[in-house]
Amino acid sequence: MERSYTALKQLLRDGAFAPGHRLEANRIAEEIGVSMTPVRDALNRLAGERLVEASSGEGFHVPRLGEGDLRDLYEWNSILAILAIRSARTLPAPSAIEEAMAGGSLPEATAAIFGLLGESVPNRELRLALAHASDRLHPFRLVEPIVLEPILGELEELIEPSASRQAAIRRYHLLRMRAVGDLLRERSRL
Repeated sequence: MERSYTALKQLLRDGAFAPGHRLEANRIAEEIGVSMTPVRDALNRLAGERLVEASSGEGFHVPRLGEGDLRDLYEWNSILAILAIRSARTLPAPSAIEEAMAGGSLPEATAAIFGLLGESVPNRELRLALAHASDRLHPFRLVEPIVLEPILGELEELIEPSASRQAAIRRYHLLRMRAVGDLLRERSRL
């Protein structure tokens, strides 16, 4: 089940399925080389994380977000990140931050930064909520470089040990909240 969950979650984060796409357990099982039962279990688990929607009689689908939904999701991620900073016992070590920043693409670096921020929080519920919101935003992070002007130092500001961290998190999310229409359009083209 864990292998199916990990593989399917990665496909969803990578935007492999279009919004609204019906997720058929038998096809997914064939694709990832497992039986249908662990795929169904994984789909149910991912529905709990809101990466997948389940509807009676219609099966599982990739969620379709409207502009208001995506704006709310960015707002929620902002609130969670600010709560994480306020409650963190210690911020991530500079070496961990450097490693996250060097680890590939901008979307992956962003996910790693929010992951490190979540790991610094002692509250398990807050860690999970931040991780799940971050996973749901990941397909949109893939198109952010196309839609938004790259801002040098933007990610570093999110975890800078200074009083302006919360303001940086808010700026980061507000920029994306203003561009939700463009992000949704670009995401639908994948």
